Amino acid sequence: MSENSTATTSRGVPVEDPTPFGWLTTTDHKRIGRLFIVSSMLFLVVGIFLDLLVRLDLTSATDFVSLGRDGFAQGFTFSREALTLLFLIPAFLGVAIYMVPLQIGAPNLAFPRAATASFWAWKVSAVVLIGAYIGNGGPYGGWANGVDLHLLALSGLVISLLLGSIAVATTVMTMRSPGLYLDTTPPFAWSALVSASMLVVSLPVLLGQIGILYIDHRYGRVFLAGNYGIWERIDWIHRTPQLFIYVVPILGVTAEIVLATAKRRVFEPLAMYFTLGLVGLFGFGAWANFSVTGEGADIIDGLEGVVLVGLYGGALLGTAGLLGLLGLALIQNRKMPKVSTSLLAALGAGTLILFGALYGLIGAATDWLEIAGRGNDGNPQLRMTTWVTGQQSVLIYGAGLLGLLAAIHWWAPKIWGRQLNDLLGILNFVVIGVGALLAFLGPALSGLFTEQPDFVYGDPNATAIYASWVDDTGAETFSAIGVAGVVILLGGVGLLLLNLLISVGMKKGIEADEDPWAAQSPEWMLPSPPPIGEPDQLPTLVSGTPLLDAAEAEEAAV
Repeated sequence: MSENSTATTSRGVPVEDPTPFGWLTTTDHKRIGRLFIVSSMLFLVVGIFLDLLVRLDLTSATDFVSLGRDGFAQGFTFSREALTLLFLIPAFLGVAIYMVPLQIGAPNLAFPRAATASFWAWKVSAVVLIGAYIGNGGPYGGWANGVDLHLLALSGLVISLLLGSIAVATTVMTMRSPGLYLDTTPPFAWSALVSASMLVVSLPVLLGQIGILYIDHRYGRVFLAGNYGIWERIDWIHRTPQLFIYVVPILGVTAEIVLATAKRRVFEPLAMYFTLGLVGLFGFGAWANFSVTGEGADIIDGLEGVVLVGLYGGALLGTAGLLGLLGLALIQNRKMPKVSTSLLAALGAGTLILFGALYGLIGAATDWLEIAGRGNDGNPQLRMTTWVTGQQSVLIYGAGLLGLLAAIHWWAPKIWGRQLNDLLGILNFVVIGVGALLAFLGPALSGLFTEQPDFVYGDPNATAIYASWVDDTGAETFSAIGVAGVVILLGGVGLLLLNLLISVGMKKGIEADEDPWAAQSPEWMLPSPPPIGEPDQLPTLVSGTPLLDAAEAEEAAV
């Protein structure tokens, strides 16, 4: 270890080790953020590939195509865990860890060592999770110790993400520049606070359930009768309304890019903060789990059905209100904004979140009405089909990938000091958009017109072998549409990684100055990228739009 790695400043802050070893011991939020972003993108490839194998099995209602009878259920559960716990949450947590201190004038995160521990514990837990599945563990696995190992790894992932969320939320709450109030912070910093706060109150519910599941499976197997009861008690973390918590930072990215492009403030700032908070508040899905609703027969029945419909309605209202405010800012600009990858992807991601909320509201309302006796007597059509998979595709593949594309293209100059290729980025936007559309369309059409089951907890293989007990007319064709979409999405992720490799890794991208986009939030007052370690001087902020304030003051003086 070099001397720099153990030296400290006069304030007791460790000096960053500039050598490669410094990445292991870093307490710099910028390095930690990069580690989260890049690692989550690599895990995304694993998740999409597994989802592809699962969907291939659904293209036949009489036989397995790819994973086989012994691996289908584990492939299904692992793909969901990879897409949420290994990609969606950590990717935007990484963006928040990097950008939030820069946006609020803080020297670092509130708990920098906890953030470092968050990343490495998350990374180790992810590797252990993969190992558990490879060893025939996980839900529906045949190796009992592997099932326990999966639960321990899942606990590690949850604790790690909790640590990172606490660091981000505490930073926004306590380390803002003097004069910068919460209702004047940049929209992404506020969205990061909303998402992190909701993770802090919902992930412990999952952690408690995992503890119960581990004790029961390890020492008794009385409550679960083996490992077949595990997935039905934890899969709420991968479904809506919980998914809305994960996509709140995407709405913050959308607001940042649209307002900077329009060169305007939002018409009513408090309304913007309120709508972002609404989406996070109505994304609290921790109540919708089977420890509360019995064995999962009809989880949206009676009062619970009203609550679920209300949650979707609230998320829809919040998203619509925010997009309306941003659209008004663009209209007030009175000229066409410059078309860029970041703007297209940001608008696309915001629109898909709105659509995902509407789509979920329709499904929940239909199920509730049918269970209430206006349909098919407790066997709701949409609940028994792949309708929920379509919504996951909209929010994870559509909004998640487009939101990440927008964030990386917008903040790449600040993160890596290079601009990404915009032509390749626009092509990337088209590819991801088409892939997400097809990945959604296949299961959504199956949910409307067939009785193809979503996931049968008691007999997972019946999810893929269902021709003998439901009307599967057309289901195989619709599943093939979803397969085509996932294949295209793999190409979209490959394009993004290629763009990063060429523009950043090979240094072919345009070298960025402090503010290449003529933006307005505080991070664009700093060098691109900021040097590692804590800065000697910090800007004094009284607004989340200091560059716009300066431009307006200069214009008024002239």
